[in-house]
This record gives sequence, structure tokens and C-alpha cells, in this order.
Amino acid sequence: MSRATAPSSAGWSTVWTHATTRTTLMVVGAALLARLLALEVGGLAFLYLPHAWLQEVAGYQPPAGNFWFQTLVGPWAHWDGYWYLSIAHLGYAGRPLAAAFFPLYPYLLRLLGDSVLLGLLFSVACYTAGAVLLYRLAEAELSSGAAWGAVLALAFFPTAFYYNALYPEALVLLLTVASFRCARQHRYGWAGVLAGVAGFASVDALFLGIPLLYYLWSRREPWARWLTLGLVPSGVLAYMGLLQWRLHNALQFQSVQGYWGRALHAPWFTGAQAVIQFLHYLPLVLSFRHLFNTHQPVDSLSNVWNLVFLVAAVLLMVLAIRRLPAPYWLYALGILLLPVFDPSAGVPLMSFPRLMLAAWPLFMGLGDWFCRRPRAIYAYLWLAGAAGAVLISLFATAHWVA
Repeated sequence: MSRATAPSSAGWSTVWTHATTRTTLMVVGAALLARLLALEVGGLAFLYLPHAWLQEVAGYQPPAGNFWFQTLVGPWAHWDGYWYLSIAHLGYAGRPLAAAFFPLYPYLLRLLGDSVLLGLLFSVACYTAGAVLLYRLAEAELSSGAAWGAVLALAFFPTAFYYNALYPEALVLLLTVASFRCARQHRYGWAGVLAGVAGFASVDALFLGIPLLYYLWSRREPWARWLTLGLVPSGVLAYMGLLQWRLHNALQFQSVQGYWGRALHAPWFTGAQAVIQFLHYLPLVLSFRHLFNTHQPVDSLSNVWNLVFLVAAVLLMVLAIRRLPAPYWLYALGILLLPVFDPSAGVPLMSFPRLMLAAWPLFMGLGDWFCRRPRAIYAYLWLAGAAGAVLISLFATAHWVA
């Protein structure tokens, strides 16, 4: 190569920077498009489909607003969103049921003035940043094609609409992907800090100890760096301290699960019960009148799609084990096993379709599979989009989803 055509180091830096910026903007665009589509579907469902009775939280009045607020913003505070808003407004003292909901997200909502609109925008912003980090992580671990597949698979997953809602899913995605990425890049201190912060938002963050431990051991890191493992449970421990102070029971977040009928069981018990409930409620789900009832919302119908998502999770786990390094699929496996070992009476896999979102390495494995079968992603987008539209419509009209 002649001197005239050889790029300088500054030139390579400029090219890399421009390519990185362009890719980042494309990922942001795809992430925001998915969230805008969910917002539109939710608004149309709120306007034209039958509503169930709203499930309010004792002592807290749901936010009110004009027509546009109730149509485009209000539905995204349904169900757990009201709990998080109530914690932002009232705290935990004297409210033992509130202990089921970890404090980081509602405390951040309090900083936003308990605003549903700002909470929605905050969730979308966290999800978008998390999608960018997921792309970078998948690109470094697999390929750019697999990274795009992972981002699209997660963005249009049927329960990805929870990234719009006043739920901590988007915040947890951002923090856990960031922690994982830091561990991979040998920045163990930051990995531990981010895992600890994530633990103040979700107990699932404890599973971040798996990849951190794996990297420390496999790389034969000095023992001094192993101390960063102590940071992983710090967020959960801080929440336990808060509960001891406010409710005089550090384990109240676990004790309260009995209110929803959760109890420890073997996974085969959960699976058997899930199949029984699936067969029982399948005919009702096929009835529009039962699916979109106008009375008290019921969670029993979710038994049907809960089992479908469990089967999908098993298939995605097989892909992840075959295509991803061990830290990724071990982390995802821990996330998925937690609700399987802790089923709820009557609805064994309660919330499982939503909890799958925390097992984001599954979508890296799926993205890598799409990379080798480009046409498959179109079928996935159509199928996932249709299922997502139904679930968004149920959520927007105050029916239980996950």
C-alpha cells in the first residue's frame, strides 16, 4: 500500500468512531421503534377493547389525567406499577405487602416526582441504553450479525412491553448487562458495584456472582480481586436492612411471597402443575369473552401462555448452551430456575413470561442462531409481534399478563 492510500492512526480512529456512532444510533432507533409500537398498540387497545376492573393499592389513589394521559400513559402504570408508585409516595413503613417490590426503582420514581409520564420515559431510556450495551457485548462475544439478532429478538419479544411500563425490568437490564460487560473486560470492581446496585432493584442480581466468579477463576486472577465478589449481594443486604428498619423483618421480601401462594417445590412438581393448569384453562383463553372480561381480572388464564413461555425458555436455553460461553448460560439458567422452584398455588409459573426478560443471554443465543438463518428472524418478528400485540392489549385493559 502506498503512502498516499495508507490511513493514518487518526484516520482509523475517525472511521471507527463514525462506524460505532452510526451503529449505536441504529440500535437506539430499533429500540425506540419497538417501544413506540408497543405504546401505539396499548393506546388502541385501551380505546377499543373491554376493560377489567383496575386493581388498586390500598392507601394509594391511581394518577388521573386527561384523555391523552389515560390513553397513552396511564395504562403503563397498571398492576405492579401502582405498587411502585405507592412505594415512591408512601414508602414501606406499615405496609408489609410492599416488601415484595424492591426499592431502587420506586426511589428513582420519587426523584422524578412520582410522575407516570417521567417514569415511562425513564424506563424506555434505561431499556434503550441496555439495548446498546447488549449489542456491544454480543458483538464482542459473537459477531455484529448475532448482536443485531439479539437486539431485535429482545426488542420484539412478546413481553418486552414491560420495558415501557413502570416496572424495574428496563433498569435491571441496563445494570446487569453493564455489570456483565465490566466483568468480561476485567473491570471487576465496577462489575461488583453494578451488581450491588442491581441487587437493590431485583433479587435476580445475585446471579451476577456466577459470571464474576467464573471469570475470576478461569483467568486465575489474584486473590485480592476476588474481594469484589463481596459487592454482589450488597444491594440485597441493604434492602434487608431497610426492611428490618421499617418492618422489623429483614426477610419480609421472601415471607410476603406466601400472600401470592408461592412456596418451595421441586421443578417437576411445578412442571406437572403447569401442564394440568394449561389443559384446564386452554378452552377459556380461546374465548374472547373470557380473555377480555369486564369484571374482576383473573390470573388463572395466564396458565396457558405461562407454559408456552416455559417451553420457549427451554428451547432458548438449549441454544444458549450450544452457542454461548458458560458464564452467560449459567447466569440465564439461574434466573429461569428461581420461579420454577418457587411456584404459586393455582398459577404455578406466575410472572414467568416477564421474568424471562432478566435472562437476556438467551436472546444472544437466539441472535446467533438468526445470524445463520436470516429468514427465520422475519418469522420470529411476525409471530412474536402478534403474540405481543395480544399481551399488550390485555395489559393495557387491566387484565393480568405476567
